[in-house]
Amino acid sequence: MFPWSKIKIHSTNEWSPLKSVVVGDALGAYKPDGLHFEEPGGYRGDTIAQATMDLDRLARTLQQEKVKVYRPESHDFTWGGGMYNYCPRDRLLVIGDTVVDCNMQYETRNKESKYMDFVLKDAKRVLTVPRNKGIFFDAANVCRLDNTLLYLQSVSGNRKGARWLQKQFPDHKVEITKTYGGVHIDSTFSPVADGLVVVNKDRVNKTTLPRVFKDWEVIWLGAEDLPLKPIYPGNPAPAASNYILLNFFMIRPDLAVIDHAPKLEAALRSNGVLSYVIPFSESRTLGGGHHCCTLDLHRK
Repeated sequence: MFPWSKIKIHSTNEWSPLKSVVVGDALGAYKPDGLHFEEPGGYRGDTIAQATMDLDRLARTLQQEKVKVYRPESHDFTWGGGMYNYCPRDRLLVIGDTVVDCNMQYETRNKESKYMDFVLKDAKRVLTVPRNKGIFFDAANVCRLDNTLLYLQSVSGNRKGARWLQKQFPDHKVEITKTYGGVHIDSTFSPVADGLVVVNKDRVNKTTLPRVFKDWEVIWLGAEDLPLKPIYPGNPAPAASNYILLNFFMIRPDLAVIDHAPKLEAALRSNGVLSYVIPFSESRTLGGGHHCCTLDLHRK
């Protein structure tokens, strides 16, 4: 990243051809006290080393596809002031040429945006969610579908957050879904292209499918379709379920980056979508797959 070059920021959906992106960083990751984890603490050194290699491989793959890759400023979170830079998707929300600086479920994670200040500095517009009005949502509670913002009302995003978004983006429709009571939306709904989406069939059915997807082609996948990702001993309790395998990332409508999930790969291929398979062996431990660990800044 060159400090004198201005970053173009404009992204309206999850699938258009990718031009630039932030890829997360596992170094210095820590589970601070007061979050939803069973116990606070650091991670094994080999866990961080493996996650770092996986992220670096993802970054190289994207660069191979002529995508400009940025990385957060490194920080050792074991000294306090946040959790990690592993999941930039959690922290900042890009809607068009606007960056939304979210008020996250856990206030301590708000501090993580300072390590991506190059995004905030180059954005045409930055909106900061009020910190003292009972409005909160993580950026990863929102799925961007061009003029529709699908908003997951859950423990990490309240209804006030959806109302605030609607007020700030009057040209968009904010549709609320309550189909999953956990944290983020991107292991439940994973858009592939305009009109094609992968949906977690263990959380959603045809009756509860959001209105925005009623005319879309749906690939239904669930636990029976996913290989089990192991959890390695010696770390704090896992931060994600096995559904993290549905947390994949689109480079363009015909090219995805996925974990090792043969049935997902086959389903995408049957719809004309090829995949880079980049295993994220620590995705459950650290709580983020390929979509969580990226923040697309510019899509064509």
